[in-house]
Amino acid sequence: MSTAESACLAAAIGAAEEVGSTTELGMVISRWIGRAIPHEGYMLAAVDPVTGAGCFLARQHGYSPAAARRLTLGDHLDGDHPFAFEQLVEGPGRVGVLNTDAPGPRRNAAMRAVMAGQGVGSELRVALVEAGIAWGGLVLLRPQGARPFSAAEAAGAQRLGRGVVAAMRRYVTGAPPESSRLDQPPGVLIVGADETVVAATPSAREWIGELETLPVPALAAPHMPMESTIWSLTQAVRRSDTPALTRIPTRRGWVLLRAQPMTGEENSAVAVTIQPATGTELLPAMALWYGLTPKERAVTNRILEGQATKQIARRLRMSPHTVNDHFKSIYRKLGVSAREELIARLLG
Repeated sequence: MSTAESACLAAAIGAAEEVGSTTELGMVISRWIGRAIPHEGYMLAAVDPVTGAGCFLARQHGYSPAAARRLTLGDHLDGDHPFAFEQLVEGPGRVGVLNTDAPGPRRNAAMRAVMAGQGVGSELRVALVEAGIAWGGLVLLRPQGARPFSAAEAAGAQRLGRGVVAAMRRYVTGAPPESSRLDQPPGVLIVGADETVVAATPSAREWIGELETLPVPALAAPHMPMESTIWSLTQAVRRSDTPALTRIPTRRGWVLLRAQPMTGEENSAVAVTIQPATGTELLPAMALWYGLTPKERAVTNRILEGQATKQIARRLRMSPHTVNDHFKSIYRKLGVSAREELIARLLG
């Protein structure tokens, strides 16, 4: 990584801890990457590092929601796609450039038409993978008529990807983890086969507002539009015909989205539940975001079960002294001061 690239990412990582939303995080990362790789628009997507389902999304001058969904579906349907994100995640190359009319790899004609309809001439996509874990993806866009992304810029984006992951994790871990404090009953949505919300509980709009991906007018509309993270989750259910879940960090704590196919339905409806992410439901993803070791995760799980230090030591075959050392490391990484605070935050 060049000195200029290192300086860009160091600044982005430092700023990520101070931002107050995923929208601001996307702007910070785009601004600093733009010093090395100029671009017109971007889309920054994070995934649950355990399940791979969408976690949060920030965009500016990127594809419209409808176009992004059409392109995502195309990625899954087109087996000959040169740079599908799933392929980039598997590596060894984590980056690809797609053009509408310039030399180089292209999507098929239908997908190029979608890109052209959005005024996009060149797309650079990076799979954000670190330590064998997929954390999300970054898409940079240039308009038609502009210079396509070069091979050197693609290589630079791959180098910068590691710093983008660090910035995302710095943002997520900027505050101690806790279950969402939104004082609402769980929200429930029924999503039809045409990907429209056909029914919802009154609290669903409040919960979707917590995700900060829909503008306020859209939340107030008579017919609720499909939110991007929920759409990503319902697509995962439709592809596998099995339940899927994701855990999302918000300003007021962690939220759990769980989706499952409706039984006895001929129209492939999917039910989505939105509620606080607590305790053992949150721990697997939280452990990765905050960098807990497997032993620290095991100790944390025992703490949430209410076990005393001696019980934990006996169950995990450690000395009480070693358990106390793990306590100190866990509290430091999670930004809490004691067992009581940890339990209060994660169990609400």
